[in-house]
Amino acid sequence: MIIYCSNIITEAGAIDGYLVFENGVITDLVRKDVEELKADIDMADKTIIPGIIDTHNHAMMGYEPGNIRRGNRDLLGYLKAVASVGVTGVLPTITDENGCYKMVAETARGEYDGAQILRIHSEGPYLNRVGEKGVDKGHPEIDLAFLEKMVKDADGLLKLVAIAPELKGSREATRYLTQNGVRVAYAHSNCDYHEAMEYFKNGITVATHTANVMSGIHHRRMGGLGACLLDDNIYNELICDGLHVSNEMMEMMFRIKRDALHKFMMISDNVAMAGLPAGPYHYMDTDMNITEEGFCLTDTGRLMGSAKPVLWGIKNLVENMSYPLEEVCIMSSLNPAQVYGWGDKKGSLKVGKDADFAIVDSDFNCLYTYREGRKVYDYQVDTNLKNMEFFEAHYIR
Repeated sequence: MIIYCSNIITEAGAIDGYLVFENGVITDLVRKDVEELKADIDMADKTIIPGIIDTHNHAMMGYEPGNIRRGNRDLLGYLKAVASVGVTGVLPTITDENGCYKMVAETARGEYDGAQILRIHSEGPYLNRVGEKGVDKGHPEIDLAFLEKMVKDADGLLKLVAIAPELKGSREATRYLTQNGVRVAYAHSNCDYHEAMEYFKNGITVATHTANVMSGIHHRRMGGLGACLLDDNIYNELICDGLHVSNEMMEMMFRIKRDALHKFMMISDNVAMAGLPAGPYHYMDTDMNITEEGFCLTDTGRLMGSAKPVLWGIKNLVENMSYPLEEVCIMSSLNPAQVYGWGDKKGSLKVGKDADFAIVDSDFNCLYTYREGRKVYDYQVDTNLKNMEFFEAHYIR
């Protein structure tokens, strides 16, 4: 298959030329001014970006990947939904409290449409931070036996577990998880700067949605956020929608973090209402509102996940913050691939790597998504992806 496009974002930079792939692998990238090929598909005025790897995504379009009440139908709907926004690889962000990991692992081993299940991310259940506009509802005690069950049920798929490190038993939990090939993230924590720095020495290597739900920077108290930015061994998840973290604060973070271009990983933190109409919902026993601009707010005004995809964050960084698309794609695709162990095959458009890519228009709308050379989303065909059963059940009229 040969696709012509005037703006292909390759690992070596943007080219006007041809993306050639066969048997799911990129076999050539040819500049048009070097050689003209006969293309099977002409995308002259579009842009081809590396497939987005979203390592923190809870749900989308009314599909909850951990919902086992309907078998794996929600998981399959979710994988198709995230593919519609340029995601080719995802870490469904779920806990195993309802016993869903076995279902996810079984699905991952089979044939399915949409984005690829690369691994599993568990944000919690051992979290602590009350934070801005929060209500302290307590926290569960760390249960090492439950973590062992998570690892076992995931059958090798569990890749990231987020923990508030000040909780009793976190050191033992971190040691167990890292020994079993699972990265541990700093998340929803009340730690100050010095406490966080000390816990990082214990094996934490990722900061969950950096700046959100952690103590912030003050000119006399650096907070957990300061630790996440000044520790060179920490990789930083970041929601780049301009809502969870202001563009000015993101600019400061990019300037502070050493080798920032290779330390930040763009994430969505999408919840089930992402991709559904804005308005009031009742979900997880909470009244919340999805605003037109993309906030997901509880009835107390607390942020509770995101309603915008990574692709929206890419648009924000490029159009509103003037970052080159080539650099932004490093944060949306290559960095997560390298951090979690797939950098030799995924994360960028390069000969020999998987043909994972998305074709977007000038306004960053996803038109087509290809996973390992197979088209898994087509905007002209896949026009009815929303889970209207979820919408009818949770939307407040």
